[in-house]
Amino acid sequence: MSEPRWRNDFPRTILRGAVFAAALLFAALGATGTFGASITLTDIDSGLTSPAGDYRWLNVADQVYGTTYRTNYDYTTVLRGTLTADGLKPNFAYQLKLTGTPGIGDNEPIGLAGRWWKETWNDAASSWDNGGNLNDKDTGYPPNPNDLNYYDWRDIPDASSPTGKRYRFTAYLVLDYFITDDNGDASFGFETGSSYHVLWKTTQRSRETDDGPLKSATFDPDPSHPAYDDNHPEATVTMYGEWERLPMGNVHLAAGQYACQMMLTEESFHGSGGTYAGGWAAAMGAPIEFTIIPQGAALPGDFNADNIVDRDDLAIFLGAFETEDPGAPDMDGDNDCDRDDL
Repeated sequence: MSEPRWRNDFPRTILRGAVFAAALLFAALGATGTFGASITLTDIDSGLTSPAGDYRWLNVADQVYGTTYRTNYDYTTVLRGTLTADGLKPNFAYQLKLTGTPGIGDNEPIGLAGRWWKETWNDAASSWDNGGNLNDKDTGYPPNPNDLNYYDWRDIPDASSPTGKRYRFTAYLVLDYFITDDNGDASFGFETGSSYHVLWKTTQRSRETDDGPLKSATFDPDPSHPAYDDNHPEATVTMYGEWERLPMGNVHLAAGQYACQMMLTEESFHGSGGTYAGGWAAAMGAPIEFTIIPQGAALPGDFNADNIVDRDDLAIFLGAFETEDPGAPDMDGDNDCDRDDL
């Protein structure tokens, strides 16, 4: 039987719409700020941070999903508030990423906090090749050899390519990871601050001091679930994120304006399980924009200086509305607080 490939025109008979909610807390180097967003993630397989098309059809214990499930499965989700997921692949590991194109907004710091995906223009085929990672993370402290290679290669010209450059780069940051439950659901909070290379099961590689936290799941797949045809045995799997940048917990995005993408990537565990193991396929993504404010800089509308604009700031504004008190909230600099400051 040929290996199933992703198609987005299959009937969505298996899934309820997967729902994500995420509170994004971005702490920059020398910067703090809070950002909340509501975006819709759609199924993708762009090849921007992994080879295209190679989806994984095994759970984290390397137990194969059923034939019908592999044929019909589809991704769809919404990002809003706090991260909760409904209807992803069950007992499955995902990476949570930010990805961006350097030169659009301030996206270059995503790669400087994370990793670089490089594609080369193939003039004979009139297309970009399938690409690959820059993989020399060295000691984990900047600038690492990947960054130096990026700086050396990013502006090499090629008049035949659509960008005028020989290479095309995508910056990406693996900022967290999780395992879904028996129904493909998950719920957790996350924030930037750590940078991961890839995920490992503890049966594959021992966790080192600088690696990310252990995350475990115990499950007994139910053959009546549409994801499974076979009665697999109970399994316990523990995984962790290998460090990419150090120090862990203190790798922050630089202050600036970002126009990037939030993405889920399937974790393939370096081919663990053999057939259907996949190859870090991009699963879902959507555009997202946010601004990180440097520490000490005024956040517009943050009248109580707690680094977040919320109902407390609205109460301060309403309490001073239509006054000319020198200390009143004044967004337009005309020394009063009125409707022009809204």
